[in-house]
Amino acid sequence: MISHPDADAFVREYLTRPTDVTLRLVFADWLEETGVPHNAAWAYFIRLRDEAEHYEPDSSERRELLRQADQYVPKIRAQLTIAASLFVGYPKSFLQLLPAPNITVRLANWEVSREVLELVPESVARENLVLPLDAQVRTLLIAAADPHDYDTAQKLEFILDRDIVFVGAERDDVQNAINRDYGQTETESVDSVLVEFADIEPNHFPYSSSLEPAPEISPPIVALVNLIPTEAINLGSDRILLYPDIETLSIRYRIDGEWVERDRAPIRLLNPVTTRLAIMGQIDPNRIFAQPFGMELLTGAFVIRVHGHRFRLRVTIQPSPDGPTTQLDITREPIENS
Repeated sequence: MISHPDADAFVREYLTRPTDVTLRLVFADWLEETGVPHNAAWAYFIRLRDEAEHYEPDSSERRELLRQADQYVPKIRAQLTIAASLFVGYPKSFLQLLPAPNITVRLANWEVSREVLELVPESVARENLVLPLDAQVRTLLIAAADPHDYDTAQKLEFILDRDIVFVGAERDDVQNAINRDYGQTETESVDSVLVEFADIEPNHFPYSSSLEPAPEISPPIVALVNLIPTEAINLGSDRILLYPDIETLSIRYRIDGEWVERDRAPIRLLNPVTTRLAIMGQIDPNRIFAQPFGMELLTGAFVIRVHGHRFRLRVTIQPSPDGPTTQLDITREPIENS
């Protein structure tokens, strides 16, 4: 990690017992005593992260201490390379020692579980050159070829509806692991993601009355729904339209005043996709499917961040006996004053 023999000895010891808080704090004392500025920054990072652990997860004290720790991250030069299995086994302990982007994992002997792979569509993994390592509560541990890419991390948090922790991995290792775990295919887009849903028998009306609760939205639906506005924004669209068309769900983007049609999705996706958009826009999904259908327009809004910019999406849903039609109007928000 660094060339000093005392530091090397600490690392070897820490790898054998990464949960040892005392060992970590003793090392912070040694780092500060070296008198080297980047070592001192590392020591402050370790101590602040440790102190934050003494407070409740949502407390203002904890948030403030973590914010202070983050201020030292750019000054820390140390890098640590470990097996992915070791990081996944003790992520909290290693993130108390070093910022996530300063940790590189080796993927050669790490096999991602099918449950974790299903949380990240193959198209997302290939497009962003990332590999999910593990899911812990609402957090996804991800190996990335560029762990410092904040915009990609923000995009994935939105697409996957999870908190994201990026650690580094060699570019070839990530690519090889994607090919190995997902299977070797060409890079996918929103269109090709829809192919994953095409081989299941359509079901026009998944629920029959407003008394039935809205269904649980599966991770693939969450990923698909969030990819649609992200792709539309990247293409310069100001409006998205999703509507039932015979036995398919049609998706259109308005770009420079003209409508562009994407590949059609199976009609069975209409209700779960609409439900997800309703939830994002803070609309009660059960109002969409209430019978008899009225002419009421349901409206809401949500904000997403793409490439560091915030966009507000106004959601308008028109229920009908043939299935709901959803319109998303996209407005770029002014840059916030810092």
